[in-house]
Amino acid sequence: MPILNRTFYLFSAIHSFLLGLLPIFIPVILWDKGLNIAGISWFIVLTAAGFLVALYGWDRLRAKANWTLIVALSFILQMLLVLVLLLDSQWLLLSAGALINGAAGCFYWSTQRILFQAITSDKNSGNTFGNFQMLVIFSLKFGVLIGSFMLDSDYIKSLILISLCSSVAGFYLLTKLLSETNNLLSQQQPAAFSLSSILTFKDNFHSKKIFMVDGLFLFLESYFWVLTLYMLTKESLMTLGILIIVLSVLLAVIFFVVKKVIDRTNAQRIFIIAILGYAFSWLLRGELGFQNNDAVLYGGVLLIAFLSSFFRLAFNKRFYDMASANKPVYYIVSKSYYSQFMIIIFFSLIAMLASMGKDPLNQLQVLYDLAIPLVFVYLLYGAKKDTKKGIKSGL
Repeated sequence: MPILNRTFYLFSAIHSFLLGLLPIFIPVILWDKGLNIAGISWFIVLTAAGFLVALYGWDRLRAKANWTLIVALSFILQMLLVLVLLLDSQWLLLSAGALINGAAGCFYWSTQRILFQAITSDKNSGNTFGNFQMLVIFSLKFGVLIGSFMLDSDYIKSLILISLCSSVAGFYLLTKLLSETNNLLSQQQPAAFSLSSILTFKDNFHSKKIFMVDGLFLFLESYFWVLTLYMLTKESLMTLGILIIVLSVLLAVIFFVVKKVIDRTNAQRIFIIAILGYAFSWLLRGELGFQNNDAVLYGGVLLIAFLSSFFRLAFNKRFYDMASANKPVYYIVSKSYYSQFMIIIFFSLIAMLASMGKDPLNQLQVLYDLAIPLVFVYLLYGAKKDTKKGIKSGL
């Protein structure tokens, strides 16, 4: 396996395990510490602000190909996040905790995207993302299994120790690959981007519109949907952890079947089907809270997980294919800036609206219903406008 592939998969596997230990439970931790939907929304707003600030620094380290420092900071920030999350202070969580969470997310996701882009082409992006998803699923599963048990049993010191040891071991293993990775990646890195160049980003495929809505859905899934599952499982961390693990195993099997097919199938047709399925998944989310039948409830959760994951597979294939056809790093960095800025706008509005309601599950169900029309914005992605004829054609 080429050196870049090994670096990407090792980096992703270790961080996925660390995410499963604790950060995946952030919405649950915030909820158990007394934050309501509005409070969690403000946490997300500050997380996005922390991401944006960190992104400016990350981009300059990337331009210098200082990958050793970037990887080191990704582990240091992850460890700091674990320590802050385990402290019993709402104000600390809503300030330093949220900002560190954003910075940690920046150094993980931005690095991962650059590595992923470096090892893919339009002929293998779907298969590679499928492999990546399967790796993340299994690595995350082990983290969730350990993390949910230790949180539920209050083994906090052991959780900190495992997180610390995993971070140190991960960095040590990656440093063995980074000397060669530095040379390969430095050949592909443009200079750091100014904010003015980000503001003038434009293409003919409606990418900016997609960037602006995508962050909303990512955080609705990773925060509010996880919180909904926690409520539906009677606020049991172990039950939530087991549910995530079972879903992960089933989805791994599905991805194994789908990942090779997607690169050989009509991309536009797959993308449209995935978007329609994703819209249906948000409709289901809004209805599940009214279900008393366990078979219907958990069957619905599995269907939602499949539709969401299938959409992410199709979307990420298109995203990385579009990035490869343009200026890849500029495209990826611009996406992060626009997504995070709009997260600040969207979740500030959600926080203000949520402060007027009382029933949290009902608030989330209304929010999922309101999100459905925005899903159809994804249909624009890749639709190129012919300015001479005024028509649109598929990618």
